Formats: sequence, structure tokens, C-alpha cells
Amino acid sequence: MKNYLHLLLLMASMGMFAQADRCGLDNNPMLTDEEAAFLNEYFSELDRKGFDFTGKKVLILGGSAGSRLCGKQDYFNSIKSRIEQTTLPIASSPYPLTEEEKAQTGYDAVLTFWNKVPMTRAKIKRVVRRVAEGIWEVPGV
Repeated sequence: MKNYLHLLLLMASMGMFAQADRCGLDNNPMLTDEEAAFLNEYFSELDRKGFDFTGKKVLILGGSAGSRLCGKQDYFNSIKSRIEQTTLPIASSPYPLTEEEKAQTGYDAVLTFWNKVPMTRAKIKRVVRRVAEGIWEVPGV
């Protein structure tokens, strides 16, 4: 039984890696169809809270405190590397933005990866303010 589970995980990760291979080819924050499809599959419905990545623009935050803006290339390369090494997902979470936050920034969601400190609504609001005020430069823009 244990071997079947390993085989199932390996097969699922191979399909996911093939799909991930077409992701993160640039740092444009607008997701391609392949990237959106990958992220919709990568995150469970519960994680996404019904959010669909199709046609969306995302801010990506990395670093232990989630305080470093990153590009899609860094994000997807991290995913690809992790899948190759362990077949496990990276520590990543999606945070859809409110309509007001979208209007302020032009972005639809925040993606975090490899954060040790949990992301809170207050942190997201700070990120939104910094991006809206031009304090943070988004890679690829």
C-alpha cells in the first residue's frame, strides 16, 4: 500500500513538473494561461478560497518575513527545483486582494513563498500601500 502511494505521488508530480516547466519564463506579473492553470491545480480549492488565477496579475513575496518582492521566475524556479528534488510542494500561500486593494495596486492577489512568519491582513495592507505609493518596485514591470 505504501508503495502505491509513493507511485501515485511520483506520477502526479511528473505531470505537475511538465506543466511547471512552461511557467515562470518571464517576470511579467500578469499570469500566462499555463501559469494560471498550474496555480489553480497547485493550490487546493480550500487554499484558494474559490479564487481563480486565470487572467490575473500577482505580487509575489518571498523571504522569511515575506518582505521581499520577487518575480515569477524566482517563484516558479523554486517550485520546479522542489518538485525535482522531493516531489513535494513548496511552502506557498495565495492571498486574494479586496476590490479596494485591486483598485489601488492593479494586482489581483499576493502569493507568498518560503515565509517563516505568517502573513496577516495587516501585512498585506502594508504591501498594498507600498506598491500603490511606488515605494516597492515590482520585478518585471
